[in-house]
Amino acid sequence: MSISYNRVMLVGRLTRDPESKYTTSGSHIAKFSIAVDRIPTSTQAEPGTDFIPITAFGKTADFVANYLSKGRLILVEGRLHVNKYQGQDGTNKTFTDVIADTIRFMETKGTSQREPYRQSRPEELAEGDLPPNPMNDEFSETTLTPSESEGGQSHDDEIPF
Repeated sequence: MSISYNRVMLVGRLTRDPESKYTTSGSHIAKFSIAVDRIPTSTQAEPGTDFIPITAFGKTADFVANYLSKGRLILVEGRLHVNKYQGQDGTNKTFTDVIADTIRFMETKGTSQREPYRQSRPEELAEGDLPPNPMNDEFSETTLTPSESEGGQSHDDEIPF
């Protein structure tokens, strides 16, 4: 019996607005990427940045399409997915992305991309300044099981867009 564990947790900013589409069976899919800073090592003078593609399905995709936009700082929890397919030219291609199970905001809506995070007191906040919080009663948690988030279907044969 082999034991394996595939879990990814990333914090980064959206590099562009999410792309959203529906499959022929009606499942919602949202795709986007986040920029994640690398911690410099002793051999690197400057920190680097990785651009990680993320895919969300079902209710998580609905959340992405409705609330995320370029520049938002988020935390993504999910699993690493390696998709192999044959390109139009006949060559074998590999595409790696993260299948998101949970997405959380890491800053308030009014915080700019370059401005450091500052905890605001409730009396300082204008109505609508805070994004929906999955911990509030008014907004449900975006955590889904893989079968719910992918509509119970395997997407290994889909070509990424």
